[in-house]
Amino acid sequence: MFKKIGITVAFCIFVVGCSSLKFAYGFMETLVGDWVENYLDIGENDVMALEDEISALVTWHRNEMLPECAVFLENQALLAETSGWTRAQVNEVVMMFRTMIKDTSHGAAPFIARVLVNHISTSKVNYMEAAMNKVISERREQYDAPLADQIDAAVDKSVANFERFFGTLTEEQIAIVRKHKTETYDPTGGWLDWRIKRQQDLLRFLRTEPSVSDIEDYVKVALTTPEKIVGEAYRERADRWWAGQAELIYDLVDKFDLEQRQTTAENLRGYAVDMVELADAS
Repeated sequence: MFKKIGITVAFCIFVVGCSSLKFAYGFMETLVGDWVENYLDIGENDVMALEDEISALVTWHRNEMLPECAVFLENQALLAETSGWTRAQVNEVVMMFRTMIKDTSHGAAPFIARVLVNHISTSKVNYMEAAMNKVISERREQYDAPLADQIDAAVDKSVANFERFFGTLTEEQIAIVRKHKTETYDPTGGWLDWRIKRQQDLLRFLRTEPSVSDIEDYVKVALTTPEKIVGEAYRERADRWWAGQAELIYDLVDKFDLEQRQTTAENLRGYAVDMVELADAS
């Protein structure tokens, strides 16, 4: 769909780069609203209903997903400060993470459907298509840069993400990240091609003027089993990507020193505490 509807942002908000999860989460409704407005033609009559759905989505996420995420992070913090992770445990962590993303996407489907049903007119679908094409065009531009620059950017982004949890990576660990990115980076923008296919199918579907329930069913499929829409090759590629991420994570944590293990445990436990407090406050 758009970019997996962007709803995984709701689950992954704690990696937005803010020093406090609670501070970052306070901007969730604004972040989701801004994202939606990038794609949808929001008229005056749409604003109130949209705000209500976004607010309801955030409340649902706080009540249903944050407690589960907190338990997940607390368990990983315990491993970080004790035995560390085996390769099998890293694979299990990645599978659990994927499951939570799937659960978040599935639970968000009703909220998404109630928004999209107001955007099935010809003019609004055309607006959405133009917005999607603009974003795709902008993303394509990054592949015009020299390959070395593209890989450097991918390495920098990956290192920054890991350091939010692990603390400062060593030169050896950064070299591991670079090796992984060099071997797996796709300079053709292959993922964008899949994104275009999913977006085109969404536009085709919306032009049939579906009901709310039809949209909800479609969104659940599009977000959790997109291979049913664009073909099994998508799932095979996604599974390979996740397997590669698991391998990269294991190679990094296998090189942890004591300080990194302590930092990881503290960060994960801190996020878990914030999640529990956010859930209790909802």
